[in-house]
Amino acid sequence: MQQYLIISKIPSFKLFLSILTINVCLAQGVTKNIRYELESGIYLSTSGQNPFLLRSNQYGIIPLESQFLTLRGATHKEYDSTKNEQNKQKRFSYGYGISTVINVGKANQIILPEAYLKGRYGVFEFYGGRRKEVVGLVDTTLTSGSYIWSGNALPLPKLQISIPNYVSILGKGLISIKGAYAHGWFGSSDSTKNFFLHQKSLYGRIGKPNWRVKMYAGFNHQVQWGGKPHKPYIEKETGKLITNYGNDFNTYLYVISGVSLNRKGDGISKDGIPINDAWNRSGNHLGSVDIATEMCFNKFDLFLYRQSFYEDGSLFYLGNITDGLLGLSYKRKNTNAGLIKFTFEFINTKSQGGPGGSGSTIPQIRGGDNYFNNGFYQWIYKGNTIGTPFIIPLRNIQQEVFTPNYASISKSIPSTYMVVNRLSGFFLGAYYRMKEISFLTKFSNTNNHVYGVDKKFNQTSILQSAQFSYKKNIVSSQISYNSDALFKSNLGIGLQLMRTF
Repeated sequence: MQQYLIISKIPSFKLFLSILTINVCLAQGVTKNIRYELESGIYLSTSGQNPFLLRSNQYGIIPLESQFLTLRGATHKEYDSTKNEQNKQKRFSYGYGISTVINVGKANQIILPEAYLKGRYGVFEFYGGRRKEVVGLVDTTLTSGSYIWSGNALPLPKLQISIPNYVSILGKGLISIKGAYAHGWFGSSDSTKNFFLHQKSLYGRIGKPNWRVKMYAGFNHQVQWGGKPHKPYIEKETGKLITNYGNDFNTYLYVISGVSLNRKGDGISKDGIPINDAWNRSGNHLGSVDIATEMCFNKFDLFLYRQSFYEDGSLFYLGNITDGLLGLSYKRKNTNAGLIKFTFEFINTKSQGGPGGSGSTIPQIRGGDNYFNNGFYQWIYKGNTIGTPFIIPLRNIQQEVFTPNYASISKSIPSTYMVVNRLSGFFLGAYYRMKEISFLTKFSNTNNHVYGVDKKFNQTSILQSAQFSYKKNIVSSQISYNSDALFKSNLGIGLQLMRTF
C-alpha cells in the first residue's frame, strides 16, 4: 500500500481544518486578493482500484487503491493585476499556493500537491516549492497527457526561474520566446536515493498575438542525475566498488550540457561512479521536441501539435521519428452551451529506434531507447509516471498479465520499472455544457506490448464526469470504466462537494 504518511491514528479532520484555518487567516491578514477552497469526496470501485482515467493526470492525489474518503483544502494568491496610470502592471509582484489532501481508506495519506512561493519581476518569474505544471506544446486542459511532464505525478519540489509568457524579441511580437530553468529533488526511489532533477525548456512563437495563424516550436530537456545506490555494489565490468552516481558540481556541468564525461569509451570508472556514466552521459537524459500551429477563426480556434521523443540520440538520426504524440484541439469561442472543446490525440511509442537488447540496433544510429527506463532511474515520482500515463510501471499492472511468470519478473526488475512503454493508440476528450451543468467525456484505446510477455493487450478506458455550480458551491461526479487487459475490469465512481471563498 502506498503511504506518504500514516494518519489512521491521528485526528485527521481536526488537522485538516487547522491547516486550512491557518492558510485562510494568513491570507486575510496579508491581502484580500486571495482564493481558497474546501472540498470533500468519496471514491468507490468494483475491483478495489481506481480506474485508469479517473486517477490519471490528477497530480498524484488519487491513489491506485480505491474505497476512500478525501478532504482537500487550498489557498492561492495570484499576482497583482492592477495597472498604473500608464496602463502598465507593477514590475514586482508575488504570490503563493498551498493545497492539502487527506485520503482515508485503503490508502491513508496526507499530501501537499502544492506548496510554493512565487515572485515576478518584469517578464521573469522565480518560484520555489511544489507547483502544478505541464511541460510541452499540448492542449493543457483536455489532453491525455504531455509526453514528458503531464501532471500525472505529484509535483517535485523545485527552484525555477523562467519567462512564463511569450516575450517579443523581434518585430514587436513577430518572434517571441519563453523558457524555464530549474533544479529539483527526487528524494529516493526503489533503486536510487537522494538524486536530483535538472530541467530546462525553450519555446518560440512566430506570429503576433493578434494574427490568425501562429507557429510554435521548442524543446525541453530533463535529467535525473546524482544520488547513491541503496547499497554499494561491485561493478562486474571493472571490479570496482560503486558508491555514487556523480554528485559534484563538475558532474552538474556535464548534466546541463549533455556532453559525455569521457568520449574515449575505454571503460574507465571514475571516483566510484558506474562505467556507464564514466564514458557516457551522466544521468538519465530525456525530453521532447515540439512543434505546433494555432489557427484562429471567427467562431473557433484550432491547435495542431506534435511532440517527438528523445532519450539516447535516436531522434537525432531519425531512428524513432515514427514515435510521437499528435494532437488536434478545437475550441469554440461561444462558451454558453453546447460543445465547447474537443481534443483528439494519437500516441505511438513502438519504434524507439529499434527493438532493444544486445545486437538488435545499429550503434551509429542508437536505438532501443526503452522509454522512461534507465539502469539507475525510472521516470516516476511517488508511484506515478511523470510523463504520459500510458507508459505504466510494474506496480500498476494486474499480476494476471504476467501469469505464470510474475514472481520471477517482479524479482528481476523494480516495481517502478516501466513494463508498458511500447504502445500505440488514440484518445478523445470533449467538454460541453447543458444549461447549468458542464460535462467532460474521455475515451482511450491503446494496443500495448508488455515487458516479458509474448502477447499484446488492448486496453479501453472511459470517463464521464458532470459538474453543477450554484453560487460558490460546486458538485462534481465521475463514473469510469476499464476493460480487462492491463488492469482488471473495473467500474469506479467519484463524488465531490466543493465550496469556494
